[in-house]
Amino acid sequence: MNKFSGLVNVAKVFLITGKYLLLSKKPGSDVVMLKNDWSREILEHFKIDLEIKGNARELDASCILLGNHISYLDIPVLIRCCPDITFVSKKEVKYWPVIGNAAVKMQTIFVERGSSHSRAKAKEQITNSLLNKTQRLAIFPSGTTSIKASERWQKGVFEIAEKNNIKIQPFKLSYEPLREAAYIDDDNLLVHMYDLLKHKKIKVILELHEPVDVGVNDCDLWKSWCESSSLGLS
Repeated sequence: MNKFSGLVNVAKVFLITGKYLLLSKKPGSDVVMLKNDWSREILEHFKIDLEIKGNARELDASCILLGNHISYLDIPVLIRCCPDITFVSKKEVKYWPVIGNAAVKMQTIFVERGSSHSRAKAKEQITNSLLNKTQRLAIFPSGTTSIKASERWQKGVFEIAEKNNIKIQPFKLSYEPLREAAYIDDDNLLVHMYDLLKHKKIKVILELHEPVDVGVNDCDLWKSWCESSSLGLS
């Protein structure tokens, strides 16, 4: 792949996303269906070979999916598994070109991180969203991408689940090649996409645990389970 073709492939990521954004603005558009089609097209573009182990629970009540966070590819992978999924994301993503608009359309809950005040506000936002409507909400408790075990997980989601009797469904993601797929450290988004699109195939495994009831003290247990895949498939 020459440099020009590589740049075209990167641009196509945003063109695909922009196309579905435009379609979502049509009266009567089915956003869940559009998310499903977007994730399929994006994963095909990145030549993702996706294997899903386990099943997403039938959504008869709000449910929290939580797991490890490795790459921006985690988003279309999870949507491919459950097109009705909604995400919690850091506020900065809202202002990313094209991607930010797409996140807004997918009803992403944007939260500020840092101070105890902002964390309390984030918990309130998430709780209200889960209680006010039945939804499948995905959260990455590490707060950032990594291919190593994170120092700690934010326990707020476990507090929300325990206090409001909301089940969680843990998941873990694995990539091969791992470092090339991972978006970590000082990686630049456009450069990372350019390099990643050179690969002939990227193997991804998404493993879903059965939904469980949790308490705050279960945080470390599920952190260990979810992050056990982060060293890759080989």
